[in-house]
Amino acid sequence: MPPKNGAEIRKQRIQKILQLTMKLLNKSEKGEIPLSLTIAQLEYETGLRPEKILEYLKVGEKLKRFEIDTEGDKIMKITL
Repeated sequence: MPPKNGAEIRKQRIQKILQLTMKLLNKSEKGEIPLSLTIAQLEYETGLRPEKILEYLKVGEKLKRFEIDTEGDKIMKITL
């Protein structure tokens, strides 16, 4: 098995963060989850620093998976 390069590891981390976030959003009845609590939970589950988690969450926002409201401290489902 060939060794993983940095880009592959980053890709896997982004995918894991987005999968966990979408799972939490789908469980939410309101269609939103607290940003700070989600970052803390993801930090606990992945060991990544909060700054890196937020960076990865912003990738999800750019991909239109969800919206991030930093001032309102929430992550919201995108409704079409």
